Order: sequence, then C-alpha cells, then structure tokens
Amino acid sequence: MSAHYKENNFSTENLATTPAAQNNTTKTNVDHLIKRIIVEKRREKKITITLILTSLSVLLIFIFLQN
Repeated sequence: MSAHYKENNFSTENLATTPAAQNNTTKTNVDHLIKRIIVEKRREKKITITLILTSLSVLLIFIFLQN
C-alpha cells in the first residue's frame, strides 16, 4: 500500500500566485490610493480656507486703520 499525498492547496508557496490573492492586493492598493487622494484634497481645502481667511483679515485690518 503506497501513500500518496495530495497537493497542499493551503501552502504558502501557492498563496501568492493565486488570482484571488492578486486581486486582494490590487484592491488594497486602490483603497490606499483613494484614501491618500481624499486626505490630500482635505489638506488642500484647509490650506485654501486658511489663505482666504488670512487675506480677508489683513484686508479688514487695513480698512479699519484707514479710518
């Protein structure tokens, strides 16, 4: 009686080459990039609001000092 082992489908060698694993890493990378884009847009929005408020305050200071 000879014992033949079935191929181990759960080995770490086959894990990286499966299409499901590749799709998962691609989705993770896309999610990470989307998150970075959202964070960058928020940062730009905060900078823009800060610049507008600063310029308005400087303008108002000059208007009140003229009187």
